[in-house]
Amino acid sequence: MKFFILCACALLVVGCASADRYDVNLYGIDYQDDAEILMGELVEAVTPVSMPDTGYRALIVPFALRQDIAVRKDVGREMADIFRRAWLERRVFGAMEYDSSKPWTGLDAAMSAARAKGANILVTGNVSQFYEGGGAGRTSVGVTAEVYWVPDGTLIWSAAQAAAMEAGPAKDYVVVRSQVRLPENPTFAVMRALSLSMADGFARHLRP
Repeated sequence: MKFFILCACALLVVGCASADRYDVNLYGIDYQDDAEILMGELVEAVTPVSMPDTGYRALIVPFALRQDIAVRKDVGREMADIFRRAWLERRVFGAMEYDSSKPWTGLDAAMSAARAKGANILVTGNVSQFYEGGGAGRTSVGVTAEVYWVPDGTLIWSAAQAAAMEAGPAKDYVVVRSQVRLPENPTFAVMRALSLSMADGFARHLRP
């Protein structure tokens, strides 16, 4: 009897939570809490003194990946695409095209592609840290992003940031078992959070 009273009290406590967060069974209540993304500090190495008062048309190319893994070209493409969508969401530039046709081959090739497409901004990236922990381990991503002014090839912004996410161990209470759960795609969640943070960091330097 005491067990059921305790369960009822526990249900009242978690009652405000979404129904998909808890499961009531014969042994008590299993409560799932969403994992937190641990964000590192945004470190800006280069910042613009001023930005040209003109419309911005950007080209972003696949990111380079420092780690020597078999799928690094695919990872570079995926990371750049997540980055682009986040910056479009923040409306950093008037237009932002993504050329995923070729992997990262160097700055000269990327700058030539930007000029050929009529872009005045080139966005490049380097994934300095990449570890996928899957549904149970730790996922971590570190990125260095660079923004160039295409007309004269000047580096106008460079910043680095890292983030991580991991599931926590289950914690047993009297009738409630609490566990931190990961999203379906932790890598996407971590990279998107990084990209949004970097978008906000760069946007502070744009003219209002």
